[in-house]
Amino acid sequence: MKPYEGATPFHASLGVALNVDEDNGAVIAEMDIRDDLRGPVGSLEGGVVATLLDIAGASAAARAMGAMVATADMTVKFLAPGRVGPVRATGVPLRVGQDSTVVEVKVIDTGKDDRLMASGLMTVRALR
Repeated sequence: MKPYEGATPFHASLGVALNVDEDNGAVIAEMDIRDDLRGPVGSLEGGVVATLLDIAGASAAARAMGAMVATADMTVKFLAPGRVGPVRATGVPLRVGQDSTVVEVKVIDTGKDDRLMASGLMTVRALR
């Protein structure tokens, strides 16, 4: 894997590191679970999980299409809380078109035996 150069200041504010898996075109977004990102019961806030999913998926689509992109649609299934961390979202392009890409994203809690926290399916459109 190699670092992905598409990170933004917002990604940095969350502590997100991006890497690319050249074998399958996946973009991996990883971050620690900080106390200021935990909800009332101590797990990572769902909005942060959805944001991490969006970062990984949109970055994978942008890389696959070679264009700036915008998320058109995103479905997230929350499966388990993130409590230990780091949390890793892996976005894999499933279908790459000229104007849009469909991406599957899985989010795991690496510190909790790679427990699957969330999965998502996104449609990402190229901004040309």
